[in-house]
Amino acid sequence: MRVKASIVALALVVTGCSYEPPGPAVEQAVAAPVDAARVTVEDAGSGDKRVLTFDDIDSEQDLKFVLTEGFAQDVVDANAPTDFESSAPEESTTSFDLNAEVSEASDDPEQTPATRNAFMTLSNPTYSGTDALNVESGDGFQFGWRADDAGQVSSLRLAAPQAANDDARSILEQAIVELTSMPIVFPDEEIGEGAIWTLDSRTSGDSTLLQTTTYTLDKLTETGAELSLDISQRPALGALSMEDGGELEVMDTETRSSGNLTIDFSQPLPTSGNIDIATRVTYGTQESEIRVLQSTNTRMQFSPAAQES
Repeated sequence: MRVKASIVALALVVTGCSYEPPGPAVEQAVAAPVDAARVTVEDAGSGDKRVLTFDDIDSEQDLKFVLTEGFAQDVVDANAPTDFESSAPEESTTSFDLNAEVSEASDDPEQTPATRNAFMTLSNPTYSGTDALNVESGDGFQFGWRADDAGQVSSLRLAAPQAANDDARSILEQAIVELTSMPIVFPDEEIGEGAIWTLDSRTSGDSTLLQTTTYTLDKLTETGAELSLDISQRPALGALSMEDGGELEVMDTETRSSGNLTIDFSQPLPTSGNIDIATRVTYGTQESEIRVLQSTNTRMQFSPAAQES
């Protein structure tokens, strides 16, 4: 009885941006606006403080991204103990290499002002899960975003290879959306080591979640930063629609998470790091005799791309 929210891509043709890198022919890029994340500083930290920004225009980066996702659903009696152990989620893993290039963003009156234009091309995609799906035809999938120097993203663009099959399009688009749902956005005020700030954003995917990420600045150098993360998630919709037309309300949400990222201010994406999120949402009503428990796992890994010999 898994319920999915459809991903609706707003087909807005990207203007002022044309990409013709070598590789497989791709379809015309389409874009969807991205909700601005809200940044709140909880502690400005200590020592030497400064406003942190990306300085990556005219840079290029190669890295490997691995995404593992899992989902499980249990229907239990309303009197089930609160420490009920959910079923083990069925997991799938998507991985690919990324080549990222950053240029100065052009002025576009139809889009939110931005200073940086990040453009990514993925290669060597693989997928493993309960279903045997082939994503090799997605080699050359392109995507990118417009952002300001602090990391605030205003729009996401995607262009699938013309030869990509439906599985490759769906799986790789989902992985890209998950990647971009974990933005690194710095505060607009001076901070130092030990600083703590929160980022309220919205994720998209099989279901839309409201996400609060708490960043801690563990180490700060002239060229980069070490960040640790704590993440909480909750459904954007307050009820779960049932097949009989009824609804079950969100009664409880629990998230366990950990994460650490290495940031180079001259690169658009983390140079290394891991993020691990496990969220369980309990649906029901005070009168209902059942509870629906939905458990999701998300793990992300960033690492330098393997060097060709």
